[in-house]
Amino acid sequence: MSCKKRNYCLIFLLAMVFFLAPTSCSIVGENIGVIFVIHGGMEINKPQYMWDAAVLQFSFDYNHPVYNMVIWNSENWSMVLDTNVSDFTLKYLRMFEFEYERIGGVDPFNRLSEQQLADMKDELDTNPYGLNFEVDWAGYQCADYPEHYPYPRFIYHGPDGPDVGDDVTYCGENEPDGPWLDCNPERYNVDGPVERLLNKGVSRIIVVDWMMGGPRYSKSYDVVQIIKLAIDDWNEENEDDIAYPVWINDYSNLMERSYPTEPAGWTATLGEPTVDSAVLLNGSSNPIASDPMVATLYMETIEAEMSATVSDADTGVIILNHSLHQEHNQFFDPKMNDTLIINKSIKSQLLKEHPEMDPDNIIGAWLGKREVNPENGLLEHTREMRGEVYGKAWLYETDKQLPGEEWGYRSWDALEYLKDRGVQHIVVCVVHLATASVLDMVEVHNQIGREIGIKTWAKWGTWDYTKYPVVGHPFADYWGMWVYTDCGEWDLNYDAGTSEFTGGATLTGQTSGAIGVIKWLSGDASSGTLTLMEISGAFQDDEVIEDGKGGRALADGSEIVTSKPECCFEMEGCGDPLRLYPPPRQTPLNQARSDLDPSLAYDMSDYGHFGYDPAIGTTDQNGPVQDQYTGTWVMYTPPNDDPRVGKMLAKHVLNAAMNPMVYITNGELEEIKVGDGVTFEVHVTGGGVPAYTYEWSVKKEGGSSWSTVGGNSSTWMWNPVSEDEGTHAIRCMVTDSQNHTGEVVWEGFVVASI
Repeated sequence: MSCKKRNYCLIFLLAMVFFLAPTSCSIVGENIGVIFVIHGGMEINKPQYMWDAAVLQFSFDYNHPVYNMVIWNSENWSMVLDTNVSDFTLKYLRMFEFEYERIGGVDPFNRLSEQQLADMKDELDTNPYGLNFEVDWAGYQCADYPEHYPYPRFIYHGPDGPDVGDDVTYCGENEPDGPWLDCNPERYNVDGPVERLLNKGVSRIIVVDWMMGGPRYSKSYDVVQIIKLAIDDWNEENEDDIAYPVWINDYSNLMERSYPTEPAGWTATLGEPTVDSAVLLNGSSNPIASDPMVATLYMETIEAEMSATVSDADTGVIILNHSLHQEHNQFFDPKMNDTLIINKSIKSQLLKEHPEMDPDNIIGAWLGKREVNPENGLLEHTREMRGEVYGKAWLYETDKQLPGEEWGYRSWDALEYLKDRGVQHIVVCVVHLATASVLDMVEVHNQIGREIGIKTWAKWGTWDYTKYPVVGHPFADYWGMWVYTDCGEWDLNYDAGTSEFTGGATLTGQTSGAIGVIKWLSGDASSGTLTLMEISGAFQDDEVIEDGKGGRALADGSEIVTSKPECCFEMEGCGDPLRLYPPPRQTPLNQARSDLDPSLAYDMSDYGHFGYDPAIGTTDQNGPVQDQYTGTWVMYTPPNDDPRVGKMLAKHVLNAAMNPMVYITNGELEEIKVGDGVTFEVHVTGGGVPAYTYEWSVKKEGGSSWSTVGGNSSTWMWNPVSEDEGTHAIRCMVTDSQNHTGEVVWEGFVVASI
């Protein structure tokens, strides 16, 4: 990188005069900006923050309908939280209401993230190179901190600037609870982290990503792309030439090089791309995911939850992982592959510290996804997949391939597997959650508890009033507590109807005040039957009924008849042949199952679903029956504000500031045959200062030492002979003009026989 303006070159010359050896383009006194990227969330639960979070999330995807029709169109702002538009919205409103209440109303994520940032800053401030680091942070979904959106004014004005579309100033004027108290309509019209750092005179920016505990991720990629947009706009407005940041986790720009090229402007919202770049992952490492300290931090959180009364041999560990952001992101997102590096390192360290643990009891797991229902051919939530939508855990550049071997379980299968092996204590660790939030404090607890019980939770009876100040535990009465609780259906015949009646809309009787939610309708616009849910009151004959969208009809005198009672959410059933468990499907079969369908909810039973058959007998609140789990389980506590988090991140920031960061390409070849040739090329990013020297070496699988090959060149051509048959690692070490080094290893290159 060339030395920037603002007198840095003058300082460089002075440094030379006084024999201050320059350290990369970094020179004594240089200001370097650092953006700490995190996921973010709401500190407290408010509808305004839900609206803000949704707008921020959809602002990253310029192919999404919300981006194109809602964000910069004031007439549609109320659609974001309109539960008549999306069951998904109502689901999360209900879920967060429960989760935040359960933890006492305040999510600790932001406070803990700020401490991680402070620890990193403290470590950077003691660097031995005389560099000054200005730090800031950006969040993917930091709803209540608009000044920390990657580029808040982009959301405020929109992609076409201040003169096109509506500036985003919504404060809930059209919401049932609006306008929102203390809402600032100008909250997006502020500097973000990029502008703040550049106004402080930084010469360059480094991005360090802790969003998912280190792995590269499409959400992080979105944040970095918006940071680049902010830099472009800064350069244009200020006639500056600030370079794009080095994103430490993806310093090789693998995700950008691998991004699909057709259709032009592709995002995953458009479905499978027609042309994919398909860049090999090998040679483009993630230094944070590969850092043993990341695995150590998690390994110690697991150790801390191992039982004093259960032997290591009878202890199981599930390393639970979050999935990709969207279907089709595997075409450029190596999150799953980076995650496996951490998982394997955790397992290796655990077995080293606890050699009596059974390696087969340390496994990885993923959550559910939508599936095609063979009865209707629709992609929908299924009970078999627990109604979850987190499971698109495809490996990078594969045709929807899940991690294999011990890492490929679904969470419920992993729990049943350990139960059946006789494990007596299970520790669950979520490596994508390095910082506590309602997700690990409540949501995952319920996902585990529904399978193997809540009274098997190791803290049951002793409680944890620190995390759960009201009741001492995280568990709902049933998980899926957002679903419709009323399985009853009422038929209302009508005439003089309109075509505007829609499923999910609320129907109101203008005279009686009776209310019902339309489940579906049969017949045409002029006459037919409305099937209603959640009835209150009684509709009167001949009264006008409206659905809030202008539709109306006249009740024709038919009585409203209840066909089913309320849902049953108790695992052993409710003693009524009409009240089955699980509740029967409520969504019409010709529609994809709703997020709110009660058939997707699971009882949070005392000792779990596994090993219990209601046909054999009833449950027992005092202990497991039949073949239910007889041991205990517990969740880890994330690394959170452990000062080693900040120290580790600072180490990688300093490396990116000072040293050459190198990656290798070879024309996308994973193997060649004897007699063929391949050219490896090394590329340099980061803080190195030309000119560079290069040292290439090779090690055959099973070998103990590296063999130096090639000359001092950024490329090395290899023409293997028969003695080279096998699998090899290829390494290149790069040294810059300041004697700073960086290296990368290409693993698993195969030389096959002719």
